[in-house]
Amino acid sequence: MNLIKRTLGGAIILLVLFAVTFFGKTSLAIGFAIFSLIAIKELTDAFSKIGFRFNKPLLYFSDLLVMAASFTKERELFAVSITLSFAIIFGILIFAERRNLYDILVHIFILIYVAGLMGSIVKTHDVRFLWMLYLTAWGSDTFAYLTGSTIGKRKIESVRHISPKKTLEGSIGGVIGAVILNLIYNHYSGLHIDISLVIIFSALGAILSQIGDLVASYIKRKTGIKDFGNLIPGHGGIMDRFDSMIFIAPLFYLFSVL
Repeated sequence: MNLIKRTLGGAIILLVLFAVTFFGKTSLAIGFAIFSLIAIKELTDAFSKIGFRFNKPLLYFSDLLVMAASFTKERELFAVSITLSFAIIFGILIFAERRNLYDILVHIFILIYVAGLMGSIVKTHDVRFLWMLYLTAWGSDTFAYLTGSTIGKRKIESVRHISPKKTLEGSIGGVIGAVILNLIYNHYSGLHIDISLVIIFSALGAILSQIGDLVASYIKRKTGIKDFGNLIPGHGGIMDRFDSMIFIAPLFYLFSVL
């Protein structure tokens, strides 16, 4: 039953992601704006469990400001929207007597983690690079799991406190898998990017994807939760599925404008 639920949940989120990406820039922007609002709720709920206090409407407003700026073709506007959001958050929260510096800083962290990273996806104008982004994140995760579960023997001691089962073989398998998938994709997608660039960005992306997964796992361990939410059957919340993908979004945005 759990396997069926997980398979169904995975199919649903993949279908939704495919739809918002396939139908163009507007659907992509709307889709990720919704994802980002859900992600902010998940993260604020998690951090609230260890004593942080939030002004959620302020975070939602700042998030939508950044996501709206990411929809435009003006690169500078994206940076300006993030800077303006920082100023708004600090300007409002410093006058709240009950707020401390840590409350303010965690607002900023969540804004960067969600809006800053998801905004990079919306800013990627060539959708072919988004498919490469998805292949890297989920391909790396899949190959890392398959390799680690079959031939993985050497545990990575430095991340044992976050992910006790993570192995060196699994990590390397995830990188190799992402590179292979993107080389195949590059050949058939019409991008025809230099193979050396595909290998470099795919390998870097796969490594960062695994780091993104560890960052999310670290947050969950520190806040005492198993999943960020229960929106997706068998998978948890938006952040549980998008943690590695959004972490490498700025890298592939950079790749798309080279």
